Amino acid sequence: MNTFKLTRTDMVRLLYALKGQGDTSPLQILIKSANMTLDEAESHLHIPEFLTRFERKKEKREYGLSTNEIVELGNLCELTSLKSTAVQNWVKRDIKDLIGHPELGKKYSIEQAVILLIVRDLKSIYDFEHIRVILKIAFNTITDRSDDIISPISYYESCAQVIDDIHHKDSPPMKETSLQDLVEQQTDKLRGCFNELGNEQWKKIKTIIAVTVLSVLTFHIQATAYKMTSHFL
Repeated sequence: MNTFKLTRTDMVRLLYALKGQGDTSPLQILIKSANMTLDEAESHLHIPEFLTRFERKKEKREYGLSTNEIVELGNLCELTSLKSTAVQNWVKRDIKDLIGHPELGKKYSIEQAVILLIVRDLKSIYDFEHIRVILKIAFNTITDRSDDIISPISYYESCAQVIDDIHHKDSPPMKETSLQDLVEQQTDKLRGCFNELGNEQWKKIKTIIAVTVLSVLTFHIQATAYKMTSHFL
């Protein structure tokens, strides 16, 4: 059975809904993204069980996720590929100091899940040492949300806007501008969303958004190149 492939901005809406914010439920966002009715989606696409459980909840507060559910969530999104073994290794060993213990009982919060999605985006280019440096620019003390320059979900949302602008909308042809220049131009447009940041803070945030977007696009280019030659291998 096929899976959903949300745009990055649809994924952001889904993440906010899982935090209990907004008027649309996660399942409704998922179904709308496929342009199907619920019956059609249930017949043709795999709907993660945790989303149907969320739908049955009377109180729409933040939903905690297991590592397997985070993998299912991430793989609903285009330009993303997560594996359970990798995520389990990350939280137990590689970025244990970055992600911390589950914040909602035995489950991870949506902000923790978003950090894992960002780590996946950065892993296309960077090792964990570089990822720590990048994340600490945005979050200072990784496990303390109170000293963040921007929140994990705001970071992910900003990257999503730039990626969708480049991946889905009309952008300047690549022959007229380099990919780096194109990403930086689109990232500059976000300045008005961060008026609370000083210029020096914005320069740092702008840089990490741009490098994260470039990492995502690198993964996409690599995956496309591999797919083109897969029938030879």
